[in-house]
Amino acid sequence: MSLRVSIRKRLFIGITAAVCISLVGIPAQQTQESARTVFADAAGAGGFTSGQRVILQQKAAFFPNALSRNSHPTNLKVSYYGAKGESLRLHSVKGEMALIKSDSRGDLWLPTWYVSKEAAQVKPISPLSLQLRSSGSIYLAPGSTVKWPISQTGTSLIAVAQWKDWYGVMISPAKWKEDYRIYRPAMMWVRGKDTTAKKAMPDGLLDGNSEVTTDAVRNLTEFLFKKGTPSSYVKKLLGEPQARETSRNQEMSSNKPMILGETWRYEQRDAHYTVTFSPSGKLTASEWTIPGTDSFERSYSPGDDYEFTYRFAAVPPLKSLEAEPDWRNQGNLNFTFLLEANDEVLLLKGDDGGYSGMHDNSSLYAIDRGTGKKLWQEDAGFGWYTAVTDKKREHVTMYSAYNPEVKDYVARVRHIRLSDGQVLWEVKPKHEFGLTMTAAADTIILDEALNVNEIKSVLSVLDQETGKLRWKKTLSGEHRLLNQGTDDPYVLIEQNGQLTAYDPVTGKAAWDIKVGNKFMDDPSRDPYFTGGYRYDPVSPANMTTRWMLLGKEWVLLHTETGERKSVYPAREMERFEVLNERYLLVQRALNGEYFSGATAYESVWYDSLEDKELWTVKGKAARGVIEGERVYLTLNGIPAAVDKESGSIIWKMETTAKASDDLSHLVGSSYGILDQYLLLSWGSDLVVLNKEDGRSLGRLHNVITGNVDLRELYARNGALNVTDHEVLVGTVNGAFIRYDAQRLKERLDELL
Repeated sequence: MSLRVSIRKRLFIGITAAVCISLVGIPAQQTQESARTVFADAAGAGGFTSGQRVILQQKAAFFPNALSRNSHPTNLKVSYYGAKGESLRLHSVKGEMALIKSDSRGDLWLPTWYVSKEAAQVKPISPLSLQLRSSGSIYLAPGSTVKWPISQTGTSLIAVAQWKDWYGVMISPAKWKEDYRIYRPAMMWVRGKDTTAKKAMPDGLLDGNSEVTTDAVRNLTEFLFKKGTPSSYVKKLLGEPQARETSRNQEMSSNKPMILGETWRYEQRDAHYTVTFSPSGKLTASEWTIPGTDSFERSYSPGDDYEFTYRFAAVPPLKSLEAEPDWRNQGNLNFTFLLEANDEVLLLKGDDGGYSGMHDNSSLYAIDRGTGKKLWQEDAGFGWYTAVTDKKREHVTMYSAYNPEVKDYVARVRHIRLSDGQVLWEVKPKHEFGLTMTAAADTIILDEALNVNEIKSVLSVLDQETGKLRWKKTLSGEHRLLNQGTDDPYVLIEQNGQLTAYDPVTGKAAWDIKVGNKFMDDPSRDPYFTGGYRYDPVSPANMTTRWMLLGKEWVLLHTETGERKSVYPAREMERFEVLNERYLLVQRALNGEYFSGATAYESVWYDSLEDKELWTVKGKAARGVIEGERVYLTLNGIPAAVDKESGSIIWKMETTAKASDDLSHLVGSSYGILDQYLLLSWGSDLVVLNKEDGRSLGRLHNVITGNVDLRELYARNGALNVTDHEVLVGTVNGAFIRYDAQRLKERLDELL
């Protein structure tokens, strides 16, 4: 046979060999063109069918639309990522992309390459800064026919993955926040031969010495971090945090014990980043805090990663001010409020913060004022409770409707010694629903409804020391029990247009006054009401007069004699705070059908001694406190100082909020005055302000605060209390903290 082979036969052999090679697979060292061919066979439309169940081999971006060469790589509007190992059903396949449908996410598109066996070979790499040829391309996937010129993304990109000679690079959206959504970077691919320079990015990107922009770091954290990322990886990438703090409660169920991990704070000039870890050091949540540029906005989460949030703050990021407390008591429920105090003991309320069927636990407990050690605790389960102390604040009487030990409703009134929690007496009312407990002088008052409409009830007056019944009175028809505590000398009952004061020992009437018929509902019965008096547990005022809603007027009543000291007209569209016996800070709604439904408010400084309005300011003024010739308050939630006589605004804390924005929900306490500093729970921070000019100086380290629905009055009274000797702070992660006032002031002087 001739050794020469015809041209036709050679061509046939070549084609056959090429087909065989494509069937048996491609060697590891292959040309770029052969890689493209494998991609087409492995992950093209021919490899997948509608309805097929597939597994994501790598983390991948989901797109709201199928991508083509006409798409712009920096305007892909990625909100969702698919996780490695996630199971998906392909609804339909179109070219190199597949449609997936989800009830929660909607319709999204995925490059099919990410469910191919080739994608399983992708290796994560430490962030690598690449310089690319301007003539190169950006590919949807290695070898994809969907590609874009590098001019659309820029020639400097960061690689975070590698597949053979391809690099997975992050493409950041041109607008990453738009239409109340957060858009995330997508990973695209570039060929190794299109790189002109490579440089490993340094570790410690947020340690204060890095030259990498905050925006680039933000994109890296968005793509590289996920729930479960170990703290060691976060520390390697970002560096040592500027502060470490006890985290918020990570247990979502209020029926289970709290889980407290650690939160790291990376505090940059233009933004703050916090990462939170479980007790085992696994990432559970993160938050970027970025100054807002327009009206106030709440937090956002990208896609359905709800634990990874963005908060656009109304103030520049606040630096942490490290100050060592005297002690820190860790409770077992999220929210802590100071209720009462004597020289040795602090009485606290613990609460899970839930409501409307989601409230599972509350507690009453005492801690040693000097050491912070818990002395005793009484749990109330999901039932509400009432607690009133005696005049010397040595005992507390607690009414609770539910007993968590027996998991049933059991109405109990218990008299407890503050120093050791010893129950000195106990009474069990017949009805656990519709019972009100309060006090007067040295008595406990129980108003026990006899029917569901609360039209008929029995008033029982007990000796506070022994629990023995002093006297009873049956009340028929609508009535109000106006007592607020042991400072009231008489049992005060309003009924049938008359207010009667009954002797707490004998039950005989001491005095009565005509007050007229009911004009409006008492706003103090509104669970969201935060007006009236601010009760300071560490410095309680010994008042003999009190403002009460009586008929058509608010009356400043002398509770011993029934004498009217002053009056103010009752108006449905007004609420007010009592700053002292002379001045009222009135909020007035200017439109709407009811007070809380208005869209415009003004605030009035009323002098009850002169019986006139002294000045008016726009907005809702609240949390007022008088010091000298100034009134410190919040105006639509923004801290401000006002001249007491003229009402002129001396300063207002700088924010990016619009004048129409109402930030009242950010205020979580009353003011605390510490020499030249003002303290205030604002947002999630205990903020330190310069008292003279209102500059925000920072936040106290390891103090997480906040507001909670339906506990606003507890927060106003007991979330922050300052005396000449101490600063007492409640938190939202179960801690209650005491600072020595002088040492805290000296520490702030050092830092500021």
